[in-house]
Amino acid sequence: MSEINNNIFEPAIDKKVEISYDSLPNSTFEDVNLGGAKFSNVNLKGAHFDDVNMEESVFNDIVMTGGTFTDMYMVNSKFLGVNMSNTRFGCSIMNNVEFRNPDLKNSQFVHCDLSNVEINDCKIDGLKINGIDIQKLIEQHTGKSAAEE
Repeated sequence: MSEINNNIFEPAIDKKVEISYDSLPNSTFEDVNLGGAKFSNVNLKGAHFDDVNMEESVFNDIVMTGGTFTDMYMVNSKFLGVNMSNTRFGCSIMNNVEFRNPDLKNSQFVHCDLSNVEINDCKIDGLKINGIDIQKLIEQHTGKSAAEE
């Protein structure tokens, strides 16, 4: 009778790996626990993240121009002072999300649930909802132009 192979992969619970000044282009990380990991001065250009738990992650001084975010669950997230030029969000849940000081010029919101959304102290020149110029609508409602306020 042959022996049963007991070489079953068990992840190291307290294993700490430090990689500095190294190049690992085109690497693949699969079924890896990087919880609590810190990344500084890292080039992830062209990287793909699929089925990743980034709960409670912090992103500071990050360039994500041209990023694509699809099927994201970003409840209670904050985007503070973020430049999201040419970035696309699709099929994402973004409940209770805060955008503070972002530049959202020329953005499009299509098939969005904007129930209970608040917009305060924002520049709205040219803002249209379903083809209606919101600034003109507010001026009609208040009887004042934006320049008078």
